[in-house]
Amino acid sequence: MHQHSSGFLKAAVLVLFAVSFLVWANEAVAEEPQRKPARPNVVMIVVDDLNDWVGPLEGHPQTRTPYLDTLAARGTTFRNAHCQAPLCNPSRTSALTGLRPTTTGIYGLEPWFRNVEPLKDLVTLPQYFSRNRYRTYGAGKVFHGEEARKSEPAEFDVWGPVASVGAKPEAKLTPPTPNGNHLLMDWGTFPHRDEDKGDYKVSSWAADQIAEMQDDQPFFMAVGFSLPHVPCYATQRWFDLFPENGLTLAPILENDRDDIPDFAWNLHWSLP
Repeated sequence: MHQHSSGFLKAAVLVLFAVSFLVWANEAVAEEPQRKPARPNVVMIVVDDLNDWVGPLEGHPQTRTPYLDTLAARGTTFRNAHCQAPLCNPSRTSALTGLRPTTTGIYGLEPWFRNVEPLKDLVTLPQYFSRNRYRTYGAGKVFHGEEARKSEPAEFDVWGPVASVGAKPEAKLTPPTPNGNHLLMDWGTFPHRDEDKGDYKVSSWAADQIAEMQDDQPFFMAVGFSLPHVPCYATQRWFDLFPENGLTLAPILENDRDDIPDFAWNLHWSLP
């Protein structure tokens, strides 16, 4: 239930703030009919691995996401949406270029699509906004990896904090995991603050940027959050909301993994 971390809740607040800003802008234009209608500002929030465990999608009976519930009540929720690929790089490449993985050929965590000759000049979503006189902002995990920050022409006009887990325990909290005891395969709580999390820094930066904007140029802002991607760390107060002996676990079949071929296991633990 770690999607309730402070950074994520602040993300929801950020969206609501942006929506409120748009309502204010539209009302201001309505009061001055002689002015040209303002182009809307756009805030895109990307949440890694969130799935449907949020109130509006009713994916888990114990989920508490009041800010997302409020936002969904004011807009449209698409209940039959699907990711283009069950992995970061291909799905993000697809969402930001408008091309399926079957077209880009990007199926793994590598390569960065601009290192592929037929794809190097594709116009991404933020570049499209920039070419249409929007000022673009990006922070956190929007593209996969940090190579996007080195691209020319730039993917965003203004870059915010990089994606990060933030505070980590001194050692893994869970027992060793197979095939190398991967550091990402960990979850739990340890003494740290919400302010120490990477997502908190990203959301704070994004909210500050919006609050400080003064000119009339419309903006596109993409804000990417790492949680609930592994490792799944949360501060104690969020764990206390869901005592272990009261959790409702997802139903599983005892033999659910029996038909998974060795290739799939090797792919999972040995991603490029």
